[in-house]
Amino acid sequence: MSSGYTGVLVTPTSDPSGAAGTVVLVNSLATTTAMWDGVVPTLAERFGVVRFDQRDRGGPAAREPFSLDDLVDDVVGVLDEVGTQRVHLAGISLGGLVALRTAARRPERLLSVTAMCCAARFSREVWVDRCRLVREQGIAPIVPMVMDRWFTPEFQASRPDVLARYREMLATTDAAGYAHAGDVLADADVRDDLPRITVPTLVVSGEADTANPVADQELIARAVPGARLEVVRGAAHLAPVAEPAEVARLIAGHATAHPA
Repeated sequence: MSSGYTGVLVTPTSDPSGAAGTVVLVNSLATTTAMWDGVVPTLAERFGVVRFDQRDRGGPAAREPFSLDDLVDDVVGVLDEVGTQRVHLAGISLGGLVALRTAARRPERLLSVTAMCCAARFSREVWVDRCRLVREQGIAPIVPMVMDRWFTPEFQASRPDVLARYREMLATTDAAGYAHAGDVLADADVRDDLPRITVPTLVVSGEADTANPVADQELIARAVPGARLEVVRGAAHLAPVAEPAEVARLIAGHATAHPA
């Protein structure tokens, strides 16, 4: 069993006799499984749902450098742990990058993939600088900037309760784990993987995402054979938090269209 992930949560479908498979949800950097709380109830009407915290949240695996392929191996480890052979994989940001790489490396374990608010190649300079800051000063200095990327000003003003929860979520992220995951984002490049992905692929954008703008997802959708792009109106980077009903609808629709 992999030691690179923690807190695996399994939500069975509410109708086991009509289960349409299993959806595995992969977090963005510095979030916990709670980021999917608004999405899971809708998915669980038709699918079993699995979610887990990635290495950046802490634990022994966060203390040493890791690679994108280590995170892919963590996904496969979760599938093995819960005893599921093939799943619908959906990830956001770092999780979206992991989902795409999993589709390229381990297509035999996937029925479909949904990659949200991510890029095939992140900005190296941005992440090198941010990781240096976190290593020197911890998470606190980046919290205001990250909040402005995660949520639009309108959402922040209308949902201060959500904003407070996600400030705390970010602030309690393991600094070493964050920096190591940031190193992954600085170095990873899956552009060469995209044309050879054969898993049915849905790409989802946040219309107001300034961290990974829609153009980043357009590149992915053009490069992956048969991929489809959908834009979530009004959402910034954490689209599943801002618009959970719409994101759940997109994931469920894509998964339903590609059953076992």
